Amino acid sequence: MIGLLPGWGGTQNLPKLVGYKEAVPLILQGKEVRPDKAKKIGLVDLVVDPFALEKTAIDHARQLADGSLKAKKKKKDWMRWFLEDTPPGRAMFWKEVDKGIAKGGGHYPALDQIKSAIKYGQDNPSNARKALEHEADCFVKCAETDVSTALIGLFDGMTAVKKNRFGKPEHKVKTVSVMGAGLMGAGIAQVSAEKGYRVLLKDRDMEGVGRGEAYIGGNWEKKAKKKRMTNHQKNVAEANVVPLTDADKMWGKHFESADMVIEAVFEDLDLKHKVIAQVEEHIPEHCVFATNTSAIPIRDIAKGSKRPENVIGMHYFSPVPNMKLLE
Repeated sequence: MIGLLPGWGGTQNLPKLVGYKEAVPLILQGKEVRPDKAKKIGLVDLVVDPFALEKTAIDHARQLADGSLKAKKKKKDWMRWFLEDTPPGRAMFWKEVDKGIAKGGGHYPALDQIKSAIKYGQDNPSNARKALEHEADCFVKCAETDVSTALIGLFDGMTAVKKNRFGKPEHKVKTVSVMGAGLMGAGIAQVSAEKGYRVLLKDRDMEGVGRGEAYIGGNWEKKAKKKRMTNHQKNVAEANVVPLTDADKMWGKHFESADMVIEAVFEDLDLKHKVIAQVEEHIPEHCVFATNTSAIPIRDIAKGSKRPENVIGMHYFSPVPNMKLLE
């Protein structure tokens, strides 16, 4: 994520703990591991309820100290033995690793340095000190690259924008209206609903808003299937989305509670002015109108508003659920 590698023996200790087949992808990709999988691969010894964590940890520490509990070493299965302890298996394994690294297009020097550090440790199992020194050299090479400097800057920027530098808002945003249920609008609605906002997703007709709902629902089904969200979280997010159309006589009533309107219609100035005029008949005075335009000057769009001071630009990148960037 920041163009470095896990130092302090990270590239040496993890493969010994869980095996190279599991460790190498984790180190290269920086992926998080779910608790059940972490226990299965031997990354952790026990998975407990958060409320029992402290007591369980203390009890196990005492048992380890007095010898009543012994650390269990995970036995190698035949596949792990083949990939780690036989020349053909190692050659096959590292060939697949090279294929994965190649997908980075050579833009991430850290990937090659990570491979070098891990492979050096595997090839020199009897000299842990030299392996750690080699890992440290690889870390320095990563830290000296422009890529790492840029990625660290991006990470720092992402961290900074999570902090509110502007104080407490006069009107807390609870309801977000999204105009347009196409790919962009549906994506905006999805990420907004996931954050707990009530989302009014409006399009011209049921066919349009239906496509938007189908897109959102499909994404949530995939996330639930991959355990990136629980069924409860999925149900809550689905309940947050209110589909509306021009034919729905009550859409204006819904918009009376909107704290922000995000417009994601086609890049047509007249159409955007029409949308502003339409929603300003119903939205409250404090409501902010945000346009997702990427080409039309905000000042030109604001000319169609009765409250131009409330018109801002919020340009998302597509596909919105995957692109964590907002201008």
